[in-house]
Amino acid sequence: MRATYLFLLCSLLVPIVVCANNLPNFLTADSDKEYRATINHLRGLLPKNGIAEILPGLASPYGLLDVHPTKFTSAEDKNDFANFNLGVMSNAIFKADPNFVTSLPNRVLCNEKSCRNQRVKAINKLLIQQDVIRVFFKDNVDITIVQQSDDNVFRVNNAFFTPAGIIQYQPSAVAGFVPSGDATFFKNVTNIEACNMCSTRSARVRDIMAKYHVAAMVKESDGVINIIFEGISNNHWGVKLSDNSDVKPVKGQPNALGYPYDDVIAITPTVIYYQSN
Repeated sequence: MRATYLFLLCSLLVPIVVCANNLPNFLTADSDKEYRATINHLRGLLPKNGIAEILPGLASPYGLLDVHPTKFTSAEDKNDFANFNLGVMSNAIFKADPNFVTSLPNRVLCNEKSCRNQRVKAINKLLIQQDVIRVFFKDNVDITIVQQSDDNVFRVNNAFFTPAGIIQYQPSAVAGFVPSGDATFFKNVTNIEACNMCSTRSARVRDIMAKYHVAAMVKESDGVINIIFEGISNNHWGVKLSDNSDVKPVKGQPNALGYPYDDVIAITPTVIYYQSN
């Protein structure tokens, strides 16, 4: 995410959201309605005009405010939407200063050898557990997303678990937004049918995530396991675990979310460090 682009986006945010005539290219009238419903739902969950410093946590990869348009097909549209969504969430829920929002990518992006080396060290520590992670996703084929904010706040697939209960989302009909305005609330896990025993089955891998400071793990459609250590909007860094050395990130090409890779380092032929931006 380029800071100048995001600053302009934040500056133009209010008229874009309010006036349907100013819809960005990636939104139609129908998907705009879905997105507005999503915003209204999220506003209802969170304190009005909350402290902006909690935005990075809530908008971290696959977090509550990291809305994904899962039915978009264009990588460019997915990437542009990620920038747009961060701007919207920062304004609609937090009324955050645009300068604060544009500073967030700098907390994630690294283009110096020293910080790259620190990241590779963190990945090498995690790799002690790679067999456990690979077996988890192999044995639990119905689980494709595990995200964790802390021990009591986490996500498995499209269900968000909190001490107050569980929110299960259905992707919106047109854009496939998750989270979306189509939410079902459960008091406890016994009532969730979408993913039987997901919280229990994911406990070990979530312990690994907490120990090694991992934000999310995702089993992608090509079989690659994407382990995201940190991120905001389209700025992620992490490691890809693959069973096939021919399936690897390529600098300049988009990832599964549509975010272009801008740094790629092969740790082994099937373990690849990456940064997207």
